[in-house]
Amino acid sequence: MFRRESKVALLAFAFFGSFALATAAEPQPAPPKQITNSIGMKLMLIPSGEFMMGSDESAEKTAAFFNKNYGGEFVTADPFKEEYPQHRVRITKPFYLGTYHVTRGQFRRFVADTGYQTNADKDFKPPAYGRNPETGLFGLIESCTWKNVGFEQTDEHPVVCISWEDAMAFCKWLSKKEGKTYRLPTEAEWEYACRAGTKTRFYSGDDPETLAKVGNVPDATAKAKLPDWNWRMTIKGSDGYAFTSPVGTFQPNAFGLYDMHGNAEQWCADWWNRDYYAKSAVDDPTGPESGPLRVVRGGSWRDPIDQARSTARYCGAPRNHYPLIGFRVARTVP
Repeated sequence: MFRRESKVALLAFAFFGSFALATAAEPQPAPPKQITNSIGMKLMLIPSGEFMMGSDESAEKTAAFFNKNYGGEFVTADPFKEEYPQHRVRITKPFYLGTYHVTRGQFRRFVADTGYQTNADKDFKPPAYGRNPETGLFGLIESCTWKNVGFEQTDEHPVVCISWEDAMAFCKWLSKKEGKTYRLPTEAEWEYACRAGTKTRFYSGDDPETLAKVGNVPDATAKAKLPDWNWRMTIKGSDGYAFTSPVGTFQPNAFGLYDMHGNAEQWCADWWNRDYYAKSAVDDPTGPESGPLRVVRGGSWRDPIDQARSTARYCGAPRNHYPLIGFRVARTVP
């Protein structure tokens, strides 16, 4: 009896075990290429893959190019050395990334839902660029918040005057609201997504003049509207905007992402270290373990055009806010 029951049990185990293994081996449906979440935010699926992170031209060559063609004689090679050495990086898992920057309207919903006060709303007010409400002139002001950035915006513009801490608070709220993992992209994820398979200075090519079609950067429009402002390096073309532009105004890259060059700088998750590339992991690098500053990428409506390059790296204190800096969110694929 014991042997017979054991045999039946073994046969049953073999059948159901094989069924379970076969079921587990069935391919899972591919995640959709674009999703729209509960607050109307669109996100694009960024596939896994690998790329060469960092610049493939010498720092001296980069500085010489911009000095010669855009009158920035003061540009030295030193800042560009933070983009070396170029190194291979593998993004091993697909992830979602915001099609656009987080907008004022989306950030407004977060504030309305939580009563959150940004660092700029509180006592901490580092100097920021904006229009002085008393004089009407642009310069350093202390009253800049996401609700009053010193120039006209609508709810379709990227939210700016946002600190890294504010961006993280937004991600935490959205994660809890939807039961999904929202976060800031790592620096490696950001550059991989920005390049979208390209190897040029910008995803539109090596020529900065191509930026007029893909991003909102300092240009002839800005110089015409604010002729007395010290515009450092501007493109000769015109994109039609002196300050931020509504998200999605320009042409996207091959991954369907808009404004990866210009409009507003974008916070990344990583701590900043100018020498990190020399010891970066190959698979899914997440940056240094600690530090005083966080990584910022992408350039803005105000930054010199060399800072809009796919490889350009810069940083900011996690509590600082400026009308140049916003963010876009990533979402982990289950």
